[in-house]
Amino acid sequence: MNGIAMVALSCCVALLMAGAGLYLARVRMPRPPVGVYASADIAVLCVGVVLAPLIYLALPGAVDSALFGLVLCLAVQFTLAPVCPSRWAWCLALAATGTTVAFAVGGSDVGVRACTDVLLAAAVVGVTNLWAQSGMRSSHVAALAGALTCYDLVATTLTQVTEHFVTQVRGRPFAPLLALTGGHEPVAVGLGDLLLLVLFPLVAAKAYGRAAAFTAAAVGVAVTSVISVLFAAGVLTSGFPLLTALGPLIVAQHLVWSRRTGGERSTVAWRDGAPPTASRRSPEPDTRVSAALALTFPEDLPEGTWCAVHDGRIAGTAASPGRAHHEARRHGATADTVVRQV
Repeated sequence: MNGIAMVALSCCVALLMAGAGLYLARVRMPRPPVGVYASADIAVLCVGVVLAPLIYLALPGAVDSALFGLVLCLAVQFTLAPVCPSRWAWCLALAATGTTVAFAVGGSDVGVRACTDVLLAAAVVGVTNLWAQSGMRSSHVAALAGALTCYDLVATTLTQVTEHFVTQVRGRPFAPLLALTGGHEPVAVGLGDLLLLVLFPLVAAKAYGRAAAFTAAAVGVAVTSVISVLFAAGVLTSGFPLLTALGPLIVAQHLVWSRRTGGERSTVAWRDGAPPTASRRSPEPDTRVSAALALTFPEDLPEGTWCAVHDGRIAGTAASPGRAHHEARRHGATADTVVRQV
């Protein structure tokens, strides 16, 4: 049964990526009244991700659920706001949140898990699109992935922070886990992992184009699938820090695409429909230089003479480059001359 659930988890990740990509292509989110992203913003985001589990561990489980519920409700509302009237966005967000609470009060674990997954999926689509559309760059995501890879390794493998956190929120309404099964070892992916899985293809699409986006999505699904296979085969038996595999691959993709294209497409250029930056090529040769190099000089010119070439003809000659330019201008040639020595 877990094997089927793990396959389904990879399918859910792929569908969530596709949904977020469709949202990016069809929906323009209002940009928040802040400047462009800077390194300090990414550092603050990293600190928030690191401190959040520690803060939640210090709080009672009921308080955790209430906080998660409030955050998810707000996130779903601003995800829906650009696609339907604000009143309906609030109604749908509150209805979904209230339904989850009703299932929790009624003791329906399946209902709680299903509603939480739907809320979480909608929130991830909205948050990742907000970040991508408001100017987050591929370099920012790569830096975030690198930092969180180190944190995930420490929190999951070297300490028990992640284990204690999952134990506290598991089975509760609004838990930050996209979970397909319950129990002591649920088939699930954490919110932080899910955000990066969905975020990088969106930012890659904006920065480098469709090929980069499809590659990023394929890599994310492949990583999730391989880890699922390892769990199904019994090679992995406890929580695995997904970002230790995904993070370096995000950094590698950023380096490859930025080097291949010569730079990221800006958000403004993406909105204007400009194509991604072309691959780096050798600069096109200057036609004036080519014409000067191809010109055959008269045999009576002394060796070492400097010739100013304009429009494929010799416009001036002298013993130095500067004097050759001067002679060309004196004979009516423009400044578009190329000097070559015989």
